Amino acid sequence: MKINTLNMFVKLIDTGSYSKVAEKLDLTQPAVSMQIKFLEERFDTDLIIKENGKIKLTPAGKVVYSEAKKIINSWEKITYRVEESKNKSFQKIEIGSSTIPSEYLLPDILAKLDSENIDMKSSIKVGDSEEMIELLEKDKVDIIIVGYKPENSKYEVKEIAKDELKLIVPKNHKFSRKNEISIEELKNEKMLIREVGSGTRKAMLEGLKENGININELNIKCEMGSTEAIIAGVQSGLGISFVSKLASSKAHNCSRVQEVDVKGMNFSRKFYLAFNKNRKDENIIKKFIEIFNI
Repeated sequence: MKINTLNMFVKLIDTGSYSKVAEKLDLTQPAVSMQIKFLEERFDTDLIIKENGKIKLTPAGKVVYSEAKKIINSWEKITYRVEESKNKSFQKIEIGSSTIPSEYLLPDILAKLDSENIDMKSSIKVGDSEEMIELLEKDKVDIIIVGYKPENSKYEVKEIAKDELKLIVPKNHKFSRKNEISIEELKNEKMLIREVGSGTRKAMLEGLKENGININELNIKCEMGSTEAIIAGVQSGLGISFVSKLASSKAHNCSRVQEVDVKGMNFSRKFYLAFNKNRKDENIIKKFIEIFNI
């Protein structure tokens, strides 16, 4: 029995679709079906059934699925360690990152690794924190950097940076002439906000709630999918918003927007690095987290 066949079976259950598995593995659907049939013949029992068009595991299938995942993980570890022992370059890392870390933390991290002559190639997927945690859950990335702490106990989670949110307004806005405003003044303004799942959005709403302001009391003009979109929206006069200090400082210094303090507000936040605990001894993971001295 081949590892590839077990991997195909696991992917079929995870995706629930023959066509998606075929696409991922660059195969035809009949080829995938044939391999699954081979697996069932090998165990002399049905492993999957279809109910209402959905693929479901039989009791035997549940056993095979669970054990197959263990075998695949073990095989990947063996492959990695053999390559390491042969002193071959095996440095490819898939990174999932929320917007702010991808723009203001990761470039410096990767540049430092390169300056230390660490032969590491990387691929970065960018989205909101919720999306990146989901990618880690599905083993589509090796490591993530996000704006709120993943709660699953199977992850090793490390705090790597601190940040704060800063109110930004258009250059000609009435608030731009003030050093500080009250939180109550926000209720009368058009607000721009990040999309659901964003760590920035979560930190903003939690900070406001702690100071007695509910989202329903705000005049939300628009939800946007990135920090740069928010800054551009504020710059054009569409509304005001809270963004990461890492981003607001740059936009403020370039005279795109004006930073304003909000009395009594402390929008502190943290960024977290997370990966599966069963991978903490892999050299590529260790090299990456050494950059943070954690």
